[in-house]
Amino acid sequence: MGEKGTTGRMRWRVAAIALLATFLSATVILLVTRERASGVVSIATDPPKATVLIDGRWVGHTPLVIELTAGTHRIVIQKEGYKSIEREIFADPSEPEASYDFSLELAISSDASDDRQERIRQLKLLVEEALRRGNYVAPENENALHYLNHLRRLAPDDPFVSEMRERIRRILRQQAETTRRRKHLS
Repeated sequence: MGEKGTTGRMRWRVAAIALLATFLSATVILLVTRERASGVVSIATDPPKATVLIDGRWVGHTPLVIELTAGTHRIVIQKEGYKSIEREIFADPSEPEASYDFSLELAISSDASDDRQERIRQLKLLVEEALRRGNYVAPENENALHYLNHLRRLAPDDPFVSEMRERIRRILRQQAETTRRRKHLS
């Protein structure tokens, strides 16, 4: 009876250990699978510092990198003075990082011609100020070319746009030529 009791207990112990091993294996598989069920998404806007909502929840300001559950998500990008953007993005766990870049459009209604004309006037002043400072193509979003691009969207036929673009092109060409000559002399 002693041997039978010992053998019975041994079987129960082996069965309990096997059951525990199965449970632990299932838990590990679940955790590993769950980790792979998300993807990293990078979101950038021009201009930056736009508010980002994903699936109706505020997540931050651009530029940002965020980990999302795998699949399709609804993104809303908002910035004062610009039209909102609503799109679907996809977080893919098989990719290291999905990048999404958005260009925001100025929010000027075609009905509000006075507002539109005022915005055109403001952009022209910003272009001229940037030129005076020597900010032709940098810093980002505070340079003459950036303001001209916005102005071109509002007033594509305005001769100011083509004249200023040509002026910037001439200045940059002259700077490049001066730099080339200096390198040649040294």
